[in-house]
Amino acid sequence: MAASNAAAKIDPITLEVLRNRLAMINDEQGRIASQLSGSPVVYEAKDFNSALLTPEGDGLFVGIYVTRLSLCLNAVAKAVMTSFKDNIGYQDGDAFVTNDPWAGAAHMNDILMLAPIYHGDTLVCWTGLAMHEVDVGGPNPGSFTVGTPDVYGEAPLIPPIKFIERGKIRNDVEALVIRNSRTSRLNGLNMRARIAAIDRTRQRIKEVIAEYGLDTLMQAQRGILELAQASLARRLRSLPDGAWASEGFIDHDGNQNRLYRIRLEMSKRGERLKFDFTGTDAQAPGAINCTRVGLESGILSAILPMLCYDMPWSTGGILPLLDIVSEEGTINNALHPAAVSMATVSGIFATSHVASGTIAKMLACSELKDEIQANWAPAWQGMTMAGHHEDGKPFTAVLLDETGGAGARSWKDGIDAGGLPGTPAMAIANCEAYEKEHPILYVYRRQAADTGGHGMYRGGVGTEGMIVPHRTRGPIDLTVLTHGASQPEAQGLYGGMPSSVQVRLMLRGSDVKRQFAARNIPESPDAVSSASVEPLAAKQRTLFQPDDAAVVVCAGGGGYGDPLLRDPALVRRDLETRLVSAGVARDIYGVALVADSDGAPAIDAAATEMLRKQIRERRLAESRPVPAGAVGATGSEMRRRRRSPPAAGTGHPGREDKRDIGVALSLLGNARYVCQKCARTICNADQDPKSGALMREVRMDTYSRWNRYGLMDGVVVREFCCPGCAHLLAVEVRKKGDPVLYDTRLETAPGAVQSKAA
Repeated sequence: MAASNAAAKIDPITLEVLRNRLAMINDEQGRIASQLSGSPVVYEAKDFNSALLTPEGDGLFVGIYVTRLSLCLNAVAKAVMTSFKDNIGYQDGDAFVTNDPWAGAAHMNDILMLAPIYHGDTLVCWTGLAMHEVDVGGPNPGSFTVGTPDVYGEAPLIPPIKFIERGKIRNDVEALVIRNSRTSRLNGLNMRARIAAIDRTRQRIKEVIAEYGLDTLMQAQRGILELAQASLARRLRSLPDGAWASEGFIDHDGNQNRLYRIRLEMSKRGERLKFDFTGTDAQAPGAINCTRVGLESGILSAILPMLCYDMPWSTGGILPLLDIVSEEGTINNALHPAAVSMATVSGIFATSHVASGTIAKMLACSELKDEIQANWAPAWQGMTMAGHHEDGKPFTAVLLDETGGAGARSWKDGIDAGGLPGTPAMAIANCEAYEKEHPILYVYRRQAADTGGHGMYRGGVGTEGMIVPHRTRGPIDLTVLTHGASQPEAQGLYGGMPSSVQVRLMLRGSDVKRQFAARNIPESPDAVSSASVEPLAAKQRTLFQPDDAAVVVCAGGGGYGDPLLRDPALVRRDLETRLVSAGVARDIYGVALVADSDGAPAIDAAATEMLRKQIRERRLAESRPVPAGAVGATGSEMRRRRRSPPAAGTGHPGREDKRDIGVALSLLGNARYVCQKCARTICNADQDPKSGALMREVRMDTYSRWNRYGLMDGVVVREFCCPGCAHLLAVEVRKKGDPVLYDTRLETAPGAVQSKAA
């Protein structure tokens, strides 16, 4: 559809007014549902989202909550139209529900409600919400299933079904939807929160029609999609053409601890982006898979904040610019009967991570490098619990009480305890809200040192918390779920280091309650005596005994740039605020600190300079040239470009065009890569820069003391430095035996090259 079609029928001022009004209607829908929900998962942690869709089911507006649900309602609308239009039909006052991932839900816990809105006989739009329910049945309390190889061992699937007909709830369908849940009363309340929010949206849309007329509203919808498409197309045209690659891993499938690879090559030409997941591992015999809708939502959750931060979040206008290639039957495009109950913390999250990584690498080659971030924390550290209060009353809980750190920016540190990527309005639930509802106590919750990726700009740190049972009858049935527990998964950029691993420790037979009785509150696992310390796997079901203490440490975000470029004053501040340890300040950042007259840490400038010199010398001594043929091209676009050097630049007599890539390299004259620090030539432009660097492999626990809990055979961390000055160019986390990741291949785009004196 040409960008002028709707514009010719609606004036730009009216279009802008209606664009903002419809966005606010969708925002109000989300706020109403959140305020009426009785679940801390929704009203505290904001694990839900809302959407307003066109009559065709294309995304008009998506809410600012969990964007990994961005395309779920679109898919459900299309499924409803396909299944019901020529069958029992739908009309104003109807609403449908589903939790089926092959119909559009992210996983079974996310129950979606979708309703058509009519004006007379005309379908005006669709509206709806996806909300995470604490429990929807299945063998595990909380419905995240450990131990099943397929969907038949998970919570029941509910295909799209008419829940409300002509404004009346169908009691038989409501009973079907909530009967299998351990929290059926809570789920029923959440259903009414959805209904109230949708009713308000229906009222607001009818008010718009009364004020502006039906034709104007329909024209505005088309105009909004065209505006979103034109805005993103313009941004993409301003970026250089090329190909970029990222790989990530999901550890533990719920049955065994092995690594599953998600591989992405993203290529950009003109105003189109292609996401090619060829080479991703086959779907797993465990609950970590996601469906095609989850794959696409994962991509959109990276695109919306990174490329569409100043334009409408109208997915119906964005999707036409994307080409998505994925093999069916893979871990993020799983076919029935794959197990998918952990999709939101595994397949979808990992897809979003690799998409964010490739987009960041593309932006680093452009004028928009100030918009990039390294990867955020790899996933939510989930815990589900079930048991009995001391009076025998049963409880089931999903804890969204800990959070990771944000990735470092190209100009500033990442946000400490920043949350999860793609969740602008998500929050960390209050400890008191959980303590009020469930028989647990929080011993402490704080930011955790050495969890963020080190760099010139540090990744934000994650949180660390300790929980104990309190006034419970017997043990608690506990399930933990995350990924990035065996390997650092929040990757850094351009010499920035990855985050720590995610940690879950069970202190069996602890003395925490005895310390409480003695009026002492322990402030770390080291301050607790216990019979044993049991590290829990990324996915594990266990019993949480009354005298146990559970410790959860969330990873931070990835770092940006060589840590030896960090201002020593920032390192001192981090040490004072307990965001890095003294050992990391010395061994990673090369900062020498001494006590001043007041006993506070002070920087010894001469010793710091010497220490950093020694670290660079050690890098050179321990590194070796990358073996010939060790750099692997991942996809067809990367291989094609690898055979062809970048096109000629715009050029100026007597000087070379220069394009900086992050803070590691520069591309000179579209012919060679040079180190930004010492200007040494690393390689020709038709080669991967890593092929001309020196490489060494380091232990994961070099970066963080927490990584000792994640050491896993088969994981390697590789550092790549300049052969001349030892400037750190890149760090990658790989499976042992993997080729070096060939991750950047540029073509020259007119207007995208910065012309500077060499």
